[in-house]
Amino acid sequence: MDLMTPALGLIFWQSIIFLISFILLSSFAWKPINNFIENREKFILDSINDDKKKKKKIKEIKNKKKKIIKKTEIMKNFIINEAFKRKKKIEKEAKKKAILICDSLIKKTNLLINSNKKIALEELKKEIFKNSILLSERILKKKIKEKNNFFFKDLIQNII
Repeated sequence: MDLMTPALGLIFWQSIIFLISFILLSSFAWKPINNFIENREKFILDSINDDKKKKKKIKEIKNKKKKIIKKTEIMKNFIINEAFKRKKKIEKEAKKKAILICDSLIKKTNLLINSNKKIALEELKKEIFKNSILLSERILKKKIKEKNNFFFKDLIQNII
């Protein structure tokens, strides 16, 4: 049974070695280990808090981004609508100007045609008048030859 029950000296020396190792470990090992664990715990907590703050900032940035995108979309639509309105206005003004220019060209052309018509009619009248004079002169000369009348000669000379 001696194997199962330890001797009193063995218990004494084991207790002393345990106390010495406990004191040595508590003074030299546990304090640095505890300090390291506390520092590590603080670092992890700070990292978690920083992470939470960064997530909040990211959410704020995403919200700002969404707001900016909405504003730019609104501005884009406004600018496009304004551009279409201006385009339509410019087209209307251009059409009005083109119509006015066409009308003025048509009027000028009509005036030119009318003046050319008048000139042509005047020339035609003159030509007809000349031809009628020549014709009447020939007729009168024929009659003069036939009748040999002095009266007709004087008349022809007066007309010429």
